[in-house]
Amino acid sequence: MSPTYRRGLWLVLAAALVWVVVVRVPLVLNAESHLDSDLAVDGLTLGEAVRGHWRWHYPGTPHIGTLPVLLSWPQACAWGANPIMLVSGGTVAYVGLVAATFLLTWRAFGPPVAAWGLVPLAFASTGVIWLSGRITGGHLPAAAWHAGAFALLHAALANDRPRDVLALGLWCGLGVSLDTMFLVTLASLLPAAAAGWWLSGRSRRGLLRGLLVVPAFLAGAWPSQVGARLDPYDAYQDQFRPIFRRDVLEGHARVLVRDCLPRLFAGHRLPGLQADPDLSAPVGPGPSRGRPDPSPLAAAATAAGLALALASTVALIAQGLSPRDAAQGAVCLGLLASSAAVVAGSMLNRNIFNSDNYRYLVDLLVPWSIGSGLTLRSLARRGPGGLAAAVLLAATLAGLMTLDTTRWYARFGWIDAQGRPVHKPLDDPALAWLEAHPEVRRVLGGYWDIYRLSFLTGGRVQGVPYPIYPDRFPEWSRPPSGGPPDVLLIRPSPEAWPFLESALRSGGRVLHQARGIAIVSWPGWTAIS
Repeated sequence: MSPTYRRGLWLVLAAALVWVVVVRVPLVLNAESHLDSDLAVDGLTLGEAVRGHWRWHYPGTPHIGTLPVLLSWPQACAWGANPIMLVSGGTVAYVGLVAATFLLTWRAFGPPVAAWGLVPLAFASTGVIWLSGRITGGHLPAAAWHAGAFALLHAALANDRPRDVLALGLWCGLGVSLDTMFLVTLASLLPAAAAGWWLSGRSRRGLLRGLLVVPAFLAGAWPSQVGARLDPYDAYQDQFRPIFRRDVLEGHARVLVRDCLPRLFAGHRLPGLQADPDLSAPVGPGPSRGRPDPSPLAAAATAAGLALALASTVALIAQGLSPRDAAQGAVCLGLLASSAAVVAGSMLNRNIFNSDNYRYLVDLLVPWSIGSGLTLRSLARRGPGGLAAAVLLAATLAGLMTLDTTRWYARFGWIDAQGRPVHKPLDDPALAWLEAHPEVRRVLGGYWDIYRLSFLTGGRVQGVPYPIYPDRFPEWSRPPSGGPPDVLLIRPSPEAWPFLESALRSGGRVLHQARGIAIVSWPGWTAIS
């Protein structure tokens, strides 16, 4: 490979990464508007880290270590732990995913496939863009680690060097500490590594070298094990319990096929082509409940995204059936196995309810990019006409996704008529009231409200959720540091009525009402389980 060609490829990657950042500016600039409860907990953890208090893992979630804090930590140290600095970390995570996937594809499938594979990642759907507005909730750090693990597996099999095996083991150990979702990657890496060893001659030396992965893995995984023992509290104890009821599995299959997979690859749900989320919902961003989208642009973007996803799957399977060498064959096998495991795991996950659960499928972005690169490379090899067709298809996908993203941002009011980013001020009556009453330190309410308000007040207000919700900060509600709430934040919902009735019976009064919320005092607070 000539130096000029190599420099050109790096310039292509740099241009793709610049575009990735630019297209996410409206999302980052309006972080306050799409802040949800889980993202707010990420922000509260970031604020603690900036003040010098580092946790072993995110509050109430021993299965997710605090490594993702580093995505936003430099920005927060420089400009404060605010929503914009927090959400900018999601863009950093996606940049890491794109770069890691590019390096994996270059090593395992060649530079042309890597260059073509940048197209679907750089010009991704609004579903992917939305995930890069999350930190732990989008699982993008785990997806980037997924791509890096397969790149290191390829290096270990292709080069037969002890340092590559050690690097792979350490990387995988850190991956488990990063996010327990990485166990899906690990489960597919093991058979892929075994297949690579078998196809490369089953040497005893290679087997012994492979054992080096064990101590390296333990060196990377120890933080998660130590953290789980020092801080074992888990607010989601049933998170990983599978479910095998036939009716539930059939429902999950419908959600995956109609909602989750189309939202990931195309940004729209089937059959109505709605583009999530709905930011007008009273309890935070969620699936759009409006009428179907009749726009030809939505139909074209959905068709293009899903067609490329199907073509990429076929291309990756075909490459796996006739690999260039043992290392490439192992990577193909591992990526296909991990894709099947991701889909199967989502089917069995008891927490699959709607299109928001597509975040559990984020690892599929890696084989999608590689398969797309293989598809376009194969087309480009068919002479001048094939190259022109590949360029036209790539440009069409890029244009459709860019126009669809522009339309999506305009719906939220995050860009003006010229397409320039606009900061839409947050209008939150509960936040305004809390800012006007600095004496209020503890609020009882719904899960979405209380942690979001805690973060937006800089951690001054401690949020305590209703008992039916996960309690991410139990120290805020339990002695010795916690205590009774100062006020009750009410929305019209069934779970809120018992608390409102109890507060009013004990002499509480309505302090503030505005646009679907009420703030109520509770002088004789008693816990309701």
